Amino acid sequence: MSSKNRGDRIQLLQKVVSKHFTPVLAPKDRNILEHLIYACCLEDAPYDLADEAFHRLQEFFVDWNEVRVTTVTELVEHLSNLPAPAAAATRVKKCLQSIFETRYSFDVEELAKMNQGKAIAELEKLAGMSKFVLNYVTQNAFGGHAIPVSGNIVKILVATEIMSDSEAEKGQIPGLERTVPKTKGAEFASCLHQFGLLVASSPGGKNAKAFLKEAGAPEKKEKPKEVAPVKSAPVAKAPPAKPAPPPTKTTKGEPAKVDSKAEAAAKAEAAKKTAAPAKKPAPAPAPAPKKAAPPAKKPAEKPVAPKKAAPPAKKPATKGAPAPTKRKPK
Repeated sequence: MSSKNRGDRIQLLQKVVSKHFTPVLAPKDRNILEHLIYACCLEDAPYDLADEAFHRLQEFFVDWNEVRVTTVTELVEHLSNLPAPAAAATRVKKCLQSIFETRYSFDVEELAKMNQGKAIAELEKLAGMSKFVLNYVTQNAFGGHAIPVSGNIVKILVATEIMSDSEAEKGQIPGLERTVPKTKGAEFASCLHQFGLLVASSPGGKNAKAFLKEAGAPEKKEKPKEVAPVKSAPVAKAPPAKPAPPPTKTTKGEPAKVDSKAEAAAKAEAAKKTAAPAKKPAPAPAPAPKKAAPPAKKPAEKPVAPKKAAPPAKKPATKGAPAPTKRKPK
C-alpha cells in the first residue's frame, strides 16, 4: 500500500471516530508510575472500569511495594471488574517487580529529566511492558507523540485496510503518528480506543458495522459453503488366477497329458457324487421324563359297623305226620 493511500485511510478513520466518540483525557496530576499502572489496567478495557480498578489498588494496599509482593491470584480479585483481570494483574505485578529489581525503589520520576528516547528505552526493558502501556506513558507522562494501540485497535486497523495481516503480526503500524498531528494525538487515541472496544464487544452490532463501513472497511462477502464430494466405496479386486499346473512328464515317445478345464470340472463333479454324505450329528438324547408326583393321600375313612340283621320271624309249628318208626330187621 502506498503511503498516500494509507494516510488517506488514517485521516478518514480519525474523522469517523472523532464524530462518534468523546475523548477521555488522562489527569495531569498523575506521576509516571501511576500512569504506568493505570495503563496496565486500561489496555483492552473501558475507561470507567479502568478507573475503578486503579482506585481499588490505591485504596486497598498500603503502597506499590505491597502490590508487588501480592500474588497474581489475589490481584485478580481486586481487578475482577476488568474484561481480562488476569492479564492486567500480570502486567501490574511484572512491571513493579522489574522496576524494583532495577532501582530497588519505585521512584521513576527522574526518567522525565532524561532525553525522551533514552527514557522510553529504559521503560521498554521492563518485564510485562506492552506496546500499549509504553505508548500511553510516552504520550501522557513524557508528552511525546505516540498512539497507544491495543489488540482491539489492531483489529480495527486491519478491517479498514490501514495495515496488513503481516504488519499486524509484527506489530508494525507505519504512518500512524506521521499522519495524525501531535496536538490531536491524545484525543484520537482515546476515541480510537473506544471504537475498538465497541467492535470487540459487539462485532455484529448495528453501530459497529455502520462505523466500520463509514471508515472504509469493505463489506465481507459470505463464501458459499462447499459440499464435500461423496467418496465411493473402493471396488474389490478379483483374486489373481492360479497358473495352470505344468504338464506331466511322460516316457519317450508318449505325448504329455494336459488336463483341460472341462476335464477338471468333470472330475470335480464326479468326486462330489462319489463322496460319502456327511454324517448327520446324532440326535441329542431326549430328556428323562419327570416323575409324576404321587397322588395326594385321601384321609382314611372310618369303618362303619355293619348293621345287625333282624332275626327271622319264627313260623308257627305245624302238626305234621308222625315220624316213621324204624323197623328192626328180623
